[in-house]
Amino acid sequence: MHIRARLLTSTAFANPGAVALANHNKTPDTGPLRAAVEAMEQTIVEADEIMKRAPDMVAMLPYWDMTDDIVEGYDAVKAAGQKYLPKFVDEEKDDYDLRLGLTKFTNVYRDIVESLAAKPFEEEVTFIKTDTKTVPAELEDFAENVDGAGNNMTVFASLTMFNGVNSAIDWIFVDYPTVDRERVRTKDDQKKAGIRPFWSHVLGRNILEAKDKVINGKRVLSYIRIYEPGVTELDRVRVFERGDNNVVTWELFEKIENKKQFRLVDGGTLSIPIIPLVPFITGRRDGANFKIFPAMRDAADLQIKLYQSESALEYISNLAGYPMLAANGMRPEMEADGKTPKKLKRGPSRVLWGVPDGNGNSGSWAYVEPSSQSMTFLQSKNEDTKQDLRELGRQPLTANSGNLTVITTAYAAGKSKSAVSAWALALKDTLENAFLITTMYMGIKDYEPEINVYTEFDNFTEGNSDIEALGKARENGDLSQETYWSELKRRKVLSPEFDMEKERERLLSEVPADDTNLDITLEDDLPPQPPIKEPKQ
Repeated sequence: MHIRARLLTSTAFANPGAVALANHNKTPDTGPLRAAVEAMEQTIVEADEIMKRAPDMVAMLPYWDMTDDIVEGYDAVKAAGQKYLPKFVDEEKDDYDLRLGLTKFTNVYRDIVESLAAKPFEEEVTFIKTDTKTVPAELEDFAENVDGAGNNMTVFASLTMFNGVNSAIDWIFVDYPTVDRERVRTKDDQKKAGIRPFWSHVLGRNILEAKDKVINGKRVLSYIRIYEPGVTELDRVRVFERGDNNVVTWELFEKIENKKQFRLVDGGTLSIPIIPLVPFITGRRDGANFKIFPAMRDAADLQIKLYQSESALEYISNLAGYPMLAANGMRPEMEADGKTPKKLKRGPSRVLWGVPDGNGNSGSWAYVEPSSQSMTFLQSKNEDTKQDLRELGRQPLTANSGNLTVITTAYAAGKSKSAVSAWALALKDTLENAFLITTMYMGIKDYEPEINVYTEFDNFTEGNSDIEALGKARENGDLSQETYWSELKRRKVLSPEFDMEKERERLLSEVPADDTNLDITLEDDLPPQPPIKEPKQ
C-alpha cells in the first residue's frame, strides 16, 4: 500500500541533504511557494490508512512483541497475563491472579542475546587502512560521533547488533538536516552551522512497510514507510520512495491532535539517488518480502516454556508450604444461621479435636499437600530446559559444561562461532553501506568505505590444554614466534595492546653481547647477514 500525497518541490531549497517542500520560518506570503505550503497543509490522510502495516510486517509483530517483553524482563512478561501464562479450564479470576502473582522468571534468553551480540566487539570497529588507501579526515571525525549524541561507530554498532540478534532485523537511518541555502552556501558554512549527517536506529517493529526491487541490475530499497513515535508530542510517519529514474522523494506526515487523521507537514526530494536506510538482518528472509525467520525464535519460545514451568513449580511449592487442612469423618461446626461453616483457626498453640459422629466414630484431621516427587520432577525439567535453552542460544560453555563431552562442547562452540561470524560480516556490510550514504551527503568522492568488524572470537574448551599445545608446538619448532604470539593474543592471554615489533626489540635488548652460549630464539627474525668474503691469495 503506497501513501501518495501531492509532492510540490522548489529548486530554491536544493541542498546536499534534502530538497524541502517548505521552510515555515521563511515562507513567502504570496507566489508559487506559498501555494505549495497551502496545498501541503490541505493533504489529509486517514490514520487507518497511513498506519496500516504491510502483511509481512504484520506476520513479524507477534515475535517482536514476545522478544521485547522477554528482554524487558519479568514485569513485562507478568503484565502480559494470559498471553504467556494461560488460565486453567474453569479457573476463577481470584485463583488465576494468585497463581500469576507466584510466577518466576529466569531470563536466560536475554543473557544469551547479550553474550552473542557482544562477541564482535571484543575489539573496536575501525576503518580498514592501507598504504594506498587513506580515510578522509572528515569521515574519521564523523566516526567518533555518528549519531550526534557523542556515540562512536563501535558503540552505535553494538546496539545495532543487539537489536538485530533480538529482533532478527534492525535499520540504520542516515539522516541529514534541511539546509537554508540563504545562510549556508559552502562546506565551511555547513561546518560552522553544525550541519552534518547523523545516524539513528529504526526498530524493525517501527517499519510499517518496506519494498525493494531490481534497478539497473541491483536489488535496492524502493519504498519504505516508517512510524516515528515520540519524536514530537504527536506521532509521525515518514515515507521514502525511489523511482526508476533514481530520484528519491520523501514525505512527512504528522497526526492531527484529537483526530484519527494525519496531515502532510513536509516533503520533497533527496539529492542522493538512494533511500538512506540500511537493514541489518540476522534471520533468513522469506522470499523478496521483509518477513524474517528469526535465528533466535526457538530460544525465545523455549524461554516462555521455562517461565511457565518455573511458575508451576513456584505455585506447587507454595501449596506445599501452605497445605490444605482436611477434616475426615466429622461434621463442621456451623454458624448461628445453621448454613455457614465456622472458620477454623489454625496455627501454633491450638488444638484440633476429632469430634465423634452420631455412630460414635471419631473423626481425624490431615493435611492435603502435593507430592514431593512432582516438585522434584519439575525442578529437573526446569534445569533441562535451561540447558536446552543455552544450547539453542549457541552458548554451551555458559551452561553446566560438566555434562558435555569435550567433542560436543567444541562442536557447539564451532556452531556459535560460525553463526555469530556470519552476523558480524553482515554487520560489516551494513556499516559500509551506511558510511557510503554518509559520504554522498558529505560530498566525499573517490572513496569506498571499508570497515573492520572483529570475527576472530572463539569459544575455547575449558582448561589450558590448547595453550599448552601451542607452547609445545612452539618448543618443537612447529610454530613461528609470530604465530605463537598471535594465538596467545587471540585467546586474550596477551593484551590487545601487545605489539610484536616492540616485543622483538625488547627481547633483543635483553641479550648479553658477550654471551655466546645463549640460545636466541629470534634468530629467524634478524636481518640477513652478508656473505663473508675470502681474502684473495
